[in-house]
Amino acid sequence: MRNDRYESLDGIKGFALIGIIWYHLSQRSLPGGFIGVDVFFTVSGFLLALSVLREIDRTGRLRLGNFYLRRLSRLWPAMAFMIAGSVSLGLFVNHDILVGVPGKSVSALTFTSNWGEIFSGDSYFAATSPQLLRHLWFVALLAQATLVLPLLTAVLHRIGSTFVQALVPVLLAALSACGMWVLYNPSADPTRVYFGTDTHCFGMLLGVALAFVVRHSEESDAEPRRLFTMVMPWLATGALVVLIMMMPRVGQDASAFRGGLILASVLTVVLIGGSISKDSWMIGLFGWRPLALLGKYSYGMYLWHWPLYLLLQLMLPGYRGSGLWVVQALTLLLSLVMTAVSWWMVENPVAEWIKSKRDKSAPRRPVAQRSAPRRVGSARARGVYGTHLNNVEFTQPYSQAVPLPSPQDAPVVASRSSRTAEAMRMVVTVSVVVLIVIGFFMGVAQAPAKTQTQIMLEKNQSALAKKERQRKMDAKAAAEAKKRAEEERKRREEAKAAIEKTLNGEDVSVIGDSVTVGASAALQKSLPGIAVDAQVSRSILTAPGIVAQMKAEGRLRKYVVISLNTNSATTVGEYERIAAAAGDGHVLVIINAYGDREWIPVANQAASDYVRKHPTDSILVDWNSAIAAHTDWLGPDGIHPQAGQGEDLYASGLRNALAEWEVAHIE
Repeated sequence: MRNDRYESLDGIKGFALIGIIWYHLSQRSLPGGFIGVDVFFTVSGFLLALSVLREIDRTGRLRLGNFYLRRLSRLWPAMAFMIAGSVSLGLFVNHDILVGVPGKSVSALTFTSNWGEIFSGDSYFAATSPQLLRHLWFVALLAQATLVLPLLTAVLHRIGSTFVQALVPVLLAALSACGMWVLYNPSADPTRVYFGTDTHCFGMLLGVALAFVVRHSEESDAEPRRLFTMVMPWLATGALVVLIMMMPRVGQDASAFRGGLILASVLTVVLIGGSISKDSWMIGLFGWRPLALLGKYSYGMYLWHWPLYLLLQLMLPGYRGSGLWVVQALTLLLSLVMTAVSWWMVENPVAEWIKSKRDKSAPRRPVAQRSAPRRVGSARARGVYGTHLNNVEFTQPYSQAVPLPSPQDAPVVASRSSRTAEAMRMVVTVSVVVLIVIGFFMGVAQAPAKTQTQIMLEKNQSALAKKERQRKMDAKAAAEAKKRAEEERKRREEAKAAIEKTLNGEDVSVIGDSVTVGASAALQKSLPGIAVDAQVSRSILTAPGIVAQMKAEGRLRKYVVISLNTNSATTVGEYERIAAAAGDGHVLVIINAYGDREWIPVANQAASDYVRKHPTDSILVDWNSAIAAHTDWLGPDGIHPQAGQGEDLYASGLRNALAEWEVAHIE
């Protein structure tokens, strides 16, 4: 029979589903649509508690095992069908969508998705890669509550005081909301507080409390019931308005996790309380057929809309911008189709099978016991809510009751005349299920560890990190090299200073011409102990013989200074003969010449060429360049240095060259 009371609840679920799907498909336009989840949770707790009470009133006890089987069997088959179908589709659309599917499928099928996401560190609110099964945290939390709340309801049912029956779940709800408030960290990801069973069960607990309040109101006196009936629809209207206003204003921040979600749950309690009375005008709103139907099949819509949305975006990449509405429209259409397919192939057959088993095995209380005053549908309860609780049969497929079924009777099993059609349905169902199960295992086997985007980003990140490491290594090496160079420079300067302080001419033999004669006094002063053999108009051609004689006499010192470029041209070969005459263990020091004689440039070039050719045992003293900047320090002929500054420059040039050589060759 048609039951307006539960059509109202279906309408509330339809309203909540609109918010959730809107949020998922267009988060920017409805940032707070996710509070629809808390509306669902509150309705779930309410219906779950009523289901427990109905079970106890019908049979005299709560057969917990059968209760769990019935409730979870409405969640699991539809979800398993969706997972297998979505993974199979992903196998043909884009393997990237299958990243993480093996582990997430296990979590989903064991109703632990919420804690799996928490422990893996994945973010619900900041996910950057497609997560095909991300939305199943809701089903997991709902299933976990389904395991606990029946026990709580059954225990509270044994307590005589309605006040205590309602107060205990309210206090537990407050504790859960406080946990969310305290654990929420504005600077951290809120997935933990949003997915946690402990921090997000307050809505269901408030629903349990409401169930006891409604039960008590049905057994109360007529006058309080009449007042309740008059006031609650007005409060429910206000609650609905506030919920609608919250959806575009609440965000993924403290506005939700520090008050917003618990407020939405409280408002839902008021909304339910003011909508289920047979005299409430809210029935007209929430009993509107399209909205009520959406609520009846909201579980299937919830399961299918998210994976279809992701798959369609991958299939139609050209519509992600201004054409996204096409993807959104197709998502809604295909979600309706797949919800119907799931109901026809999976949910309804399972529900019928469960119902048939229950009808055969469930014990019944004696008639006298079923008419006891505590019975939910007693005669005293026919004021505010009529006989609705007594008529509730929680045997619908779960797609018709998110999170618990509506009171509509499951479709009647086909008559004998339609057995052929039923057999065909079975063949089609089995064939489809086999195919998607095969596709599921293929998808799991081929699921990549990372998306192509992740691989590309990690590759680029690795390259950037490698370059950064190389840059740091180069910078460190450059800094160390600079430091070593600076240390070497200081060492050389210190060594040079020490050498210059102690440098003398005791290891120096000079063979020169008239220029050397003019600077001899300065040489003796700059390099005490120096041996100078200089003669006016001496030619370089005589140098090999002089060197050989000095060596034979034991007078040839380590540094053999040749200053003979003034009077004649020379060649590299002449210097090589001089070096040969000196032999090993000597350093040939060549002082080039300055003047306007045509052979001087030729002789200077030969000197430079020789030193470049023999860098390990020869030194060039560039008198030509040094005096070119001070030609006023030369004599009238422009060749010989004047006494004083001219000869001092000549002598200092030799001294500096010897000092630099000594520093460069320090062991």
